[in-house]
Amino acid sequence: MSNEELKNTENSQPETELNSEETSASAEQSAETVNETPVVEAAEEKVEATAEASPEPVVAEEKVEAPAETAPEPVAKTEEPKAEESTDSKPEASKSDDSETEAKAHYNSVVSSLEKLIGTEDTINVEVIAKAKGGLRVVYDSVPLFLPASHFSLEKNVKDEKLEEAVNTKFDVKVTEVKQIGDGKIVIVSRKELIQKELWEKIKVGEDLTGKVSSITNFGVFLDLGGVEGLIHVSRLSHSHIDNPKNHFHKGDELTVKVIEVDQKNGKITLSKKALEDSPWKGAEEKYKAGESVTGKIKRLTDFGAYVELEPGVEGLLRVSELSWAKRINKPSDMLEENQEIELKVIQISEEKGQAALSLKQNQENPWPALAEKYSKGAEASGKVEKVFDKGAIIRINDEVDAFMPISRISALKVNEDDQPLKVGADIAVKVIDSTAKDESLVVSPVLSEEQQEKMNNRREKRERAPRKPVNNIQTSGGSISFGDLLSKAALDSLNKDSK
Repeated sequence: MSNEELKNTENSQPETELNSEETSASAEQSAETVNETPVVEAAEEKVEATAEASPEPVVAEEKVEAPAETAPEPVAKTEEPKAEESTDSKPEASKSDDSETEAKAHYNSVVSSLEKLIGTEDTINVEVIAKAKGGLRVVYDSVPLFLPASHFSLEKNVKDEKLEEAVNTKFDVKVTEVKQIGDGKIVIVSRKELIQKELWEKIKVGEDLTGKVSSITNFGVFLDLGGVEGLIHVSRLSHSHIDNPKNHFHKGDELTVKVIEVDQKNGKITLSKKALEDSPWKGAEEKYKAGESVTGKIKRLTDFGAYVELEPGVEGLLRVSELSWAKRINKPSDMLEENQEIELKVIQISEEKGQAALSLKQNQENPWPALAEKYSKGAEASGKVEKVFDKGAIIRINDEVDAFMPISRISALKVNEDDQPLKVGADIAVKVIDSTAKDESLVVSPVLSEEQQEKMNNRREKRERAPRKPVNNIQTSGGSISFGDLLSKAALDSLNKDSK
């Protein structure tokens, strides 16, 4: 409970104590009034009573006045009622004190019994008697208690109208705290936990529920189910892909969802909106058969491929390896754009999983048989450095096919050990040392000058003379490539060092 709510309870002193104090004050005031009543008033009362009973009021009046003026005896007589009235008031004061003592004893007894309920599962039934600042005043066994507004329901901010509507109603609550306020105590109660427990018991897996959007994040939408929140993960919002839920939903939207999972221990409810929608994949295997060509629109690009929409809700993955036959594409954005329409071939499709594998290159003729013939072993060509990495470089030949140049062949171009002879974008003359259409492979070596060739031969002879463990060469259709050709420079240097 907030400090403000507790502060507000200071003015909500138990009515029992207030009534007792008022009763005591009233008794004291009554006693004072009796003592202060003039003797004349008593006499006048007797006169009025005699006048009403006698047919001769003048004679009677004279008989009363004469004794009052001439003798002290009547005065003594008129003082007697005063003494009697004073005596009669003492029992009334005593009764008021007894009532106050009993009320306090009852209050303390009830508060003591309620303190024992804190931390237990026991509940009490209370009646709302009034709306107070910060909450409600409720009564249990004639003892006033305080119910903070934040513990009236599961809502974060309860409107005053709802609190006012609760007046004169009864419900169960739990005792949460007994607060010392000055010389007295105030009992704090709550019904929030009871409502929440009842609500959790109503939420069952497989049921359809309706709630309002309470908040939206990048990973999903939170739905208020009447006091508890459930999450609709972005993957369960729709059969169609949703990048950002904020572009499709708004706070306050009413949604109908299916309960997928309930974890009351951790306070988590998993919901799905997609589960209530007809799957757009129904009949997809019959409509988009494997091996057939289809037209699709690129919806989004990633580093590993592109997602292509065949129809709303039906998307397939076009992997980077399926983009081109002869060129090595680093990332799809190098050759594709979002919303671009392309012709593809369906490689695989699953209606049950809602997945499809697509290919761009297989919708085109395979150029490798012709490339392998054109760039056979020993052929020379001009190329451009596309990429340099630890195992070698990618060289694009005549802008139609990418070839691999092993790191061992690049070392022949070095002026010194720290030199990096190849730069991305640089032109280079190459010679084909292996070409295989079946493996879609083209391996090249730089065209060397006589001096560079002599240096490379010397290095090779030096390595061959050095004692080392035998390494089997990899046989290809165009000859052999040493195992060292496939190693990185660091690994190759380490191997040569160990062999010396």
